Amino acid sequence: MTVLKTEYNHDLAERYAVPNLGMCPFHQEGQVLYSDGIHLPKGMCEVAWQVMAPIVRQLSEGRLVQPSGTWLKDDSICMLACPDGIRPVIYLLESQEEI
Repeated sequence: MTVLKTEYNHDLAERYAVPNLGMCPFHQEGQVLYSDGIHLPKGMCEVAWQVMAPIVRQLSEGRLVQPSGTWLKDDSICMLACPDGIRPVIYLLESQEEI
C-alpha cells in the first residue's frame, strides 16, 4: 500500500472538527506499508484498515476487486481512500510477490 495523497478539507474542519485537528497523524505521501493480506500493517491507521482489509485480502489472493475493465486500467491494483471526510488519505493497493 502506497500513500498517494493526503488531504485536508478546511471548510469541513471549521464546521465539524475539534480545534487544531490538523492532517492525518498516521500517514504521509509516499509512505509504503506492507500486509500479508490478513494482518494490519505496522503503522497503519486502524480505521482505514477496517475499510481496506477485505480488498487487501482479495488482492492478496489474486482476485479482482471489480469486473475486469470496469474501473481501473490495471485490474491487479486498487485505489481507495480512508473514511475520514475531513482529512482523507488516498492509497494505491498493489499485490506483490512474497519477499
